[in-house]
Amino acid sequence: MTHITNLPIIALLGQTVARAWRLFNNRRQFAELKTWSDDQLKDVGLTRSDVQQAMALPFYVDPTSLLSGASTAHLATGFLPANASNHPVAAVHGKLAA
Repeated sequence: MTHITNLPIIALLGQTVARAWRLFNNRRQFAELKTWSDDQLKDVGLTRSDVQQAMALPFYVDPTSLLSGASTAHLATGFLPANASNHPVAAVHGKLAA
């Protein structure tokens, strides 16, 4: 007897549906950043141009992957969010004054 979970095509289809759902949810939640003020974006380590660049990506690309890299790049160049003392990446990179 063949189990449906043993068919690779079913597993591939399930992974594809899960990825599409994740992309849809991330883009929907990400769209909220367009309404944030510049100060709010700065608090999370982003700029308005970061948001615009991520929104310009094709629909099948997850914008959150670009933003996590942008936030880390800002830390490397000395840009720290207003609440930098609570920012885990800043603490790891040693960018906080003791």
